Amino acid sequence: MSVARVLLQCCTSGKLKVQHGDTTEVSIGKGLIAYVAFLKACSEDDIPKIVDAICNTRLISEPERLCSLLDLPGDLLLVPHFCLAGKLKQNSFQYHNAASKDQSELLYTALVNNCASYLSSSPVWFESCKFFHGTFAIRQDLLVESHGPFFHVVDI
Repeated sequence: MSVARVLLQCCTSGKLKVQHGDTTEVSIGKGLIAYVAFLKACSEDDIPKIVDAICNTRLISEPERLCSLLDLPGDLLLVPHFCLAGKLKQNSFQYHNAASKDQSELLYTALVNNCASYLSSSPVWFESCKFFHGTFAIRQDLLVESHGPFFHVVDI
């Protein structure tokens, strides 16, 4: 049974308008944008599996091989994306399997903290890369540049 759905998008750059602290916009260079939705079955015990999938899946294209975020090393932008938890039934989406707003917010905060901790434990990544995250439960403007459409959906 899946506990979360993550859409991974490789990018050459990305900008996201956010609302936390004094920051209104964050930007990254080459790396990944990870859109995340939590399902009802998800708990904080599942967060390390989600972090591992985001940081260690080899899908960033380099001339000789595919690299993970840590291999490259590349930047990471984490974006909450409730709609990924939807399931198409006839001609409309239903969200019966989505985690509640309160549960999702707690899980998203845990995911942000775990990603920050995991990435900062890699000296090579920590010295040269950036990690930013979107604001939970608001609409956010996103601008992405990439070399073609390159998305992967991961059910965890």
